[in-house]
Amino acid sequence: MALMEGALMVGLAPGLTLLALLELPLGITTRRIQSARKQALQQSMLEASARTASGVQESVAAIETIRIFSAEEEEEKQHSWNLANELRLKERIELELAFFTLVQRVFQLAIRVLVLLRSHQLLRDGYITPGVLVTFLLYQDRVGGHVQVIPWNPHVCPSIHASVHPSATPFLLLRCCSMASINS
Repeated sequence: MALMEGALMVGLAPGLTLLALLELPLGITTRRIQSARKQALQQSMLEASARTASGVQESVAAIETIRIFSAEEEEEKQHSWNLANELRLKERIELELAFFTLVQRVFQLAIRVLVLLRSHQLLRDGYITPGVLVTFLLYQDRVGGHVQVIPWNPHVCPSIHASVHPSATPFLLLRCCSMASINS
């Protein structure tokens, strides 16, 4: 489906199609970086949670010793520090998610603006008609919707999701989506 719509877009306005396809590698790269950062931060969060839980268990197990040496304040400070560290990591995860969402939307908006500026030039020069432009923009939205699902959802195309190398082209992923929609 996506390949057919992409072919129609190329037939309508090849230059605009190439410009619109710039969104694919930018979006894929942004999502991959976001995914790697998220995994690293989640691993740090798990380690911090384990450290906090371990500290609490040790404190409870050694409560008599802590009381004998009057180390309650030190244990409390250590626990507060562990909780603060967890909170910082959680906030960082949320901040990075917001940042990558912003970057992704800025890329999408920039590509849309470039497509609209170029299409305005083509309209003005008479290379395309308003009907062709409207059709192209509608196809662009649909193809974008097909492509956004693929690399991040292994349920759409599990056979290729497991075997795709990070440097695989978006066209391979588009082909997978087309085959998945044909088979379903």
